[in-house]
Amino acid sequence: MHKNWMIFLPACLVSSFVVSPALSAPWELENGLATTTPSASNSNIVQLEVGCGDPYHMGVFTEHGPVLGREGTGAADYFYEPGRIQAVIDGAEFPLVAAGSGDAVVLLGEGTAEENYLADLEESFITTIKQGSELLLRFDLSPENGADGTPFETYALFLLPGAEEAIDKALEDCDS
Repeated sequence: MHKNWMIFLPACLVSSFVVSPALSAPWELENGLATTTPSASNSNIVQLEVGCGDPYHMGVFTEHGPVLGREGTGAADYFYEPGRIQAVIDGAEFPLVAAGSGDAVVLLGEGTAEENYLADLEESFITTIKQGSELLLRFDLSPENGADGTPFETYALFLLPGAEEAIDKALEDCDS
């Protein structure tokens, strides 16, 4: 698979902006969590956080409620549903599932039907984030395909330089 996140976007969107590493949001440690903001997005996601959980916590904060289009439009029809959220790290695809938690959308690994499709995030996923150059989170908001023919209508791109140091610091006091 091609390792460029732009292959997931319609051609009209690709031509309308260019992401420069100089525009990348820094990774910071905030209240014990590694956090950053999107470098590019067509969603209402404003922050990504990684920290301790069962065994890891990964969540996104948004404007206008759950993850939707930039204007807060669309349906949040993806909670507890397999195949509706995908993380792409340097071309490697990881299926995720969302659970709601107050102000955040919590992202978990995709489990079995018996697990209500919710599984722990694996250490290999966190390691891939720490070693990667970019993370693209894609959400399937509706049964229709997006403009590019994929089921994923929204995305948020996070550049990963600096993630390893911040995530290691956030995870240093986790229960193993």
